[in-house]
Amino acid sequence: MLELDQKKAQQLEEEYDPEIQMRPMTPPATWVVGVLLATLSCFHYYTAGFGLLRESTQRGVHLAFVLGLIFLVFGSRKKNIQNKFPAIGQIPLTDWLLAITAAVTCLYIPYVFDNLAFRVGDPLPVDVVFGSLMIVLVLEATRRSMGIALPVIAVCFILYALYGRYAPGVLVHPGADWKGLVNHLYLTSQGIYGIAVGVVATYVFHFVLFGVLANRVGAGQLFIDLASCVAGRYAGGPANDALPRHLHHGPFGGETTWVAWLAAGRDASIH
Repeated sequence: MLELDQKKAQQLEEEYDPEIQMRPMTPPATWVVGVLLATLSCFHYYTAGFGLLRESTQRGVHLAFVLGLIFLVFGSRKKNIQNKFPAIGQIPLTDWLLAITAAVTCLYIPYVFDNLAFRVGDPLPVDVVFGSLMIVLVLEATRRSMGIALPVIAVCFILYALYGRYAPGVLVHPGADWKGLVNHLYLTSQGIYGIAVGVVATYVFHFVLFGVLANRVGAGQLFIDLASCVAGRYAGGPANDALPRHLHHGPFGGETTWVAWLAAGRDASIH
């Protein structure tokens, strides 16, 4: 039977899971990232307690923090290769520039929101420039944090939107120009600022943040131990306590896959 120690398991995760391939940092980069994370958390707690901001503002601020942090936390390549560019806290200046650019492009929509009603469908050149930057930055941030598969799929659909006139059979459509595509993806609520980002910025982030804090203070382990104490001593105990354990831990844990992995590992250890 193959046995893996914790160090080997961590190495395998770092090699194959792009979500935890975060770069090493030193001050002052660690201070900046820490302040940004704390500010983002406080922003979401404030809006959860005192009311959400205008839709475009809520989503724009959330995206500005998240995209900026991705360029600071995740490197452009898997392995930590010495970068030729000057760096601050082991983060290249190019990534600092990308983080600032991402934040500016995200906050541009809330800034000009009152005027968008008069130019949606016919964006100004500055709108196209900011929208083009936003699309490229979102694709790159997705590649860094999630891997190459999702950006490739997105690029394929972008190409289909631009060159649909050459598609075969029932897939053919008149196609769109780049200006119209940027207008749809950037200036409307049906693209980057759509329902998916809205749900994350309004609901999902709060659950995940609460789950992280609950786990840090030991509330997650409390519910797990409580379920084991109630049902673990009976016949079929590991299976019996799995349901209450998941019911208590899952709603605030924020990660259903982690809960399933935790339950499977703990049940196996009991057996």
